[in-house]
Amino acid sequence: MSLRTPPIAALVLLAALTACSGGGTASHLAPAAPAGQSQKHGQEVIGGIGGLLAILLCDAPPRIGNITPTAINLAVDSVAVVSNGQTVTIAQYPQPYIVNVLEQQNGNAADIGIGQYFSGAYQAVQFTFDVAHSQVVNGSTNYPISFLPNNAAQSSAGAGPTTTSSQPTPGKVTVTVAGNFSIGGDPAASIQADFNALESLAFNSNGQIVSRPTLFAVPASQAGKVDGVVTNSSGSPVSGATVVALDANGNVANTTSTDSTGAYDLHTISAGNYTIVVYNSYTTATGQTVTATGNSNAAQSVNGPSVTVNAQETTQAPVIQD
Repeated sequence: MSLRTPPIAALVLLAALTACSGGGTASHLAPAAPAGQSQKHGQEVIGGIGGLLAILLCDAPPRIGNITPTAINLAVDSVAVVSNGQTVTIAQYPQPYIVNVLEQQNGNAADIGIGQYFSGAYQAVQFTFDVAHSQVVNGSTNYPISFLPNNAAQSSAGAGPTTTSSQPTPGKVTVTVAGNFSIGGDPAASIQADFNALESLAFNSNGQIVSRPTLFAVPASQAGKVDGVVTNSSGSPVSGATVVALDANGNVANTTSTDSTGAYDLHTISAGNYTIVVYNSYTTATGQTVTATGNSNAAQSVNGPSVTVNAQETTQAPVIQD
């Protein structure tokens, strides 16, 4: 189909707008409207028949090497959608917009300005990050992120191939996440996009934090969550286990890891049926090996229950014994 001229609509990026903890910072600049077009804050369509494109960037703190970050700051340069191979920018920033993806885990929207909304069908959502201002924070220490464009990278479970990255200009990295963004034949008006820090970040042999970005994105109206707990045969928690949701075709819907209590939260999953698999040893899409602690099962992976995820609801999974 051909590209249609999009109306102007509010763009909401669901992310932290307060100062990040542990020395992180947050910018409060609205995205720039294209030349000749006015800006207005709020969720009001400005002329034409449009819709609201909300994009959620969030995650839970992962373990990266020997640190657990207090902030993961992504410097957003622009946001776009991709329709039949053509890129349509919906938000552009005069300066990088700093988003701490760890601060926005409850799904509350924060309005950061106006962008364009493309009203036709699209097959991917695209973020361009400013490399110099993107960093991982651990207490008072800031680690720069070295982005490693590699379209072939994937995890033990197969996560990664739906996200591609490139460096169109020095100092910028463009990350594109593909998905099914149509509902009943109509384009989704809002997208929930998860920058999966577990899969995306790792320490390399030189002590640098590197990233092969791995994102998951689904229509917000179809997104659900799975909460659960992993224990060993004695009922004690298994921490650091990687939990994966697989669809009926064996495709990875999303991944996460258990915390010190054995609990996990799999979010940004499209409504449907899934099998939960727990990995005691797991290699992420960026090449980091994650090993569980406290498990009584020596197997690399343990098959858990089948669960049904409902849109905009949280499914409580049965306890998984590992």
